[in-house]
Amino acid sequence: MIRNYCRVAWRNLLQNKTLSAINITGLALGMAFALLIGMWVQFEKSFDQFHTNGDRIGIFIKHQLFNDEKTTQYTTPLPIYALMQHDYPEVKRATRISQSDKLGIAYGTNKFFKTGICADPAFLQMFSFTLIAGNVNTALNDVNSIILTQSQARALFGNASPLGQTVKVDNMEMQVTGVMQDLPPNSSFQFDFLMPFAMMERESQFVKDANTRWGVNFAWNAIELNPGASMEGLSKKVRNLVNEHDPGHDNQFLDLQPFTRMHLHNEFKDWKEAGGRITYVHLFTIIGIFVLLIACINFMNLSTARSEKRAKEVGIRKAIGSGRTQLISQFLSESVMTALIAFLLAIILILIIQPFLGQVGVSHVHFSLQHLWMALGICIATGLLAGSYPAWYLSSFIPAKVLKGAVRTGRNPVTLRRVLVVFQFAISIALIICTTIVFQQIRHAQTRSMGYDPNNLLAVQTSAALNKNYAALKQELLNTGQLEAVARTSQPMTANYNKWSDFSWQGKDPKAEISMDVIMADWDYDKVTGMQILQGRSFEAGRRTDSSGVILNETALKTIGYTDPIGKTIRSGANTLTIIGVIRDMVLYNPYQTAYPLAIIFERDDANAILLRLKKGTDLSKTLGIISPVFEKYNTDQPFAYTFTDQDFAHKFEMENQVGSLAATFALLAILISGMGLFGLAMFMAERRTKEIGIRKVMGANLLQLWVLLSSDFVWLVVLATMIATPCAFFLMRQWLTHFDYRIGISWEVFAYAGVLACVIALLTVSSQAIKAALINPIISLKSE
Repeated sequence: MIRNYCRVAWRNLLQNKTLSAINITGLALGMAFALLIGMWVQFEKSFDQFHTNGDRIGIFIKHQLFNDEKTTQYTTPLPIYALMQHDYPEVKRATRISQSDKLGIAYGTNKFFKTGICADPAFLQMFSFTLIAGNVNTALNDVNSIILTQSQARALFGNASPLGQTVKVDNMEMQVTGVMQDLPPNSSFQFDFLMPFAMMERESQFVKDANTRWGVNFAWNAIELNPGASMEGLSKKVRNLVNEHDPGHDNQFLDLQPFTRMHLHNEFKDWKEAGGRITYVHLFTIIGIFVLLIACINFMNLSTARSEKRAKEVGIRKAIGSGRTQLISQFLSESVMTALIAFLLAIILILIIQPFLGQVGVSHVHFSLQHLWMALGICIATGLLAGSYPAWYLSSFIPAKVLKGAVRTGRNPVTLRRVLVVFQFAISIALIICTTIVFQQIRHAQTRSMGYDPNNLLAVQTSAALNKNYAALKQELLNTGQLEAVARTSQPMTANYNKWSDFSWQGKDPKAEISMDVIMADWDYDKVTGMQILQGRSFEAGRRTDSSGVILNETALKTIGYTDPIGKTIRSGANTLTIIGVIRDMVLYNPYQTAYPLAIIFERDDANAILLRLKKGTDLSKTLGIISPVFEKYNTDQPFAYTFTDQDFAHKFEMENQVGSLAATFALLAILISGMGLFGLAMFMAERRTKEIGIRKVMGANLLQLWVLLSSDFVWLVVLATMIATPCAFFLMRQWLTHFDYRIGISWEVFAYAGVLACVIALLTVSSQAIKAALINPIISLKSE
């Protein structure tokens, strides 16, 4: 029986080659992208799930209220670490975690800039990272110890054993005590080497003092609970720790987030989880389902449209004894066979597309045998879904009627086909609208005034050696003739390392909780950044009083409320600062947010970056070749590494660009599959109305009239789809835009553009069949029955 079903199914596929090709291609495209989305979703949901005790690991987060804004951050006060170890029996282990910028690591002539993490010894027991050399219980016990990843060990030592060898990290000598298996891509922690947190305490008095200061936040605090302990219960107990140990901080609260939720749920609003990557996981899951549904709709529409041609087959089968169950099995087997052929084509498409996925931001998604069961499940589900209605509908024909002549399909199947076409195009149009708005928002943020000039601006991470020899380094760099200006600063232009809440000024409301971003900068900071000074001046080398000077941005000045600020003072803790300048707001770490209050303070020693302004029109490769030896002269243990500020700024749009690229891909795919279905329906309808077209031509109808006759029904369906898609897309994108302080308004032109585009695509798709039918000789048409 099954063999007979397959034989009949194969025969029907060959008898209707064009419609079969449309069905198979549509299903293959739908399944391929549904599988890709499924693999991506599976990868995203697998983040941090490999840790043995992951369900008992929590990350401290801090909620705070500053500038009348509720915010949440992962960096928390270091005193939490000692309290968790001694005062809370629910806690089994605790660790501090600080991920640094890239540091120079060297062994002999092998020099690299790599990412490192500093953590306490318990880190290795809490998280399931595998050591392939060294003892997991002792590898971080010594203050001078370092654990390398397998790749980093190979890069430094080749095939030689690294254990016991000494490497230099930012000019500190560290002994290799372990080699760690390379971190999996679905780990939130990504680093090349691991060092003890005690090393930071030894090297920095600031870090050492931070162990007792509740107002300093630069590292994470993580804990592992004892079996049976409640994370929610502990979270309630620690909520007011900051204010309990440092009264006056009643605007700051602690909370615990399960570590396994951090990757997908890392955005907060009003101190509550408000999405993150999980939003896009849900969004693309829904889109993937819709794309697959569109492909299934094509199958349903074309199968029911061909009902007249299969009516006699159904009648004969029923007349010789076939039951409805057998007929349903027959038609479902045809559908599943079509889906299986489409499945094989989908696998080929995936293998072809896979190398290019990185271009749309989807990395680490590779089809493998472990995905085969998921793929087969989607294939069978697609076949059953696509064939369910046609099987039910075709098997319902009454043999006495269909054997007497052509069956009348009635209004219900026609109405359903129209509903499904509207559904298809509504999804496609909504995707076009959403894609357009996403790219408009990205463009809006990219083209806003930044308040400084990011072009020809390089950032070089500094080191102890460079800071020590900075005066000579700066002069030698300027002597090359390749640079306009050089300056030291506490951070590159696209980051935020300092946010202080200890500012006060005359007239400040004592109850107001205000914080400001703080940049510590040297002379020539204005020249190197190109910041726009609105009042006063910048720091000048000949003025000793500038050591207590401060430059404010427009937002900080509005916050303070001074009308004539130059020469007036504000306080930061015990320090009195004189306002010497006011600058235009600069876009630093978040291009989608409105500007935050900013204070630029003179500081020569606490520098993390050196900024270089290249002369306009210089040959980049030549300039880098000239300045590179200068840096290497004063920093022998590290390679010369730099970043371009404009490129760093562009990286801030990666997530939105990924969303836009994927949405554009899905929109194109949806409209393509919908167009294929429309083409098949138009071809079938034109064939069905052949005799009518012949009569109309004999009665004098011209080509244009026949084209309008055959096309108008489809165009009205697309217009209706536009009317349905418009409010849905508007609501969805209005919600999405609320995530951005600096955002566009949604204009009606976007919806009109999407509707017109869909109508044009529909007309071009239908017109080929309409014109072909209208050009048939009426004599041939009238012979047709």
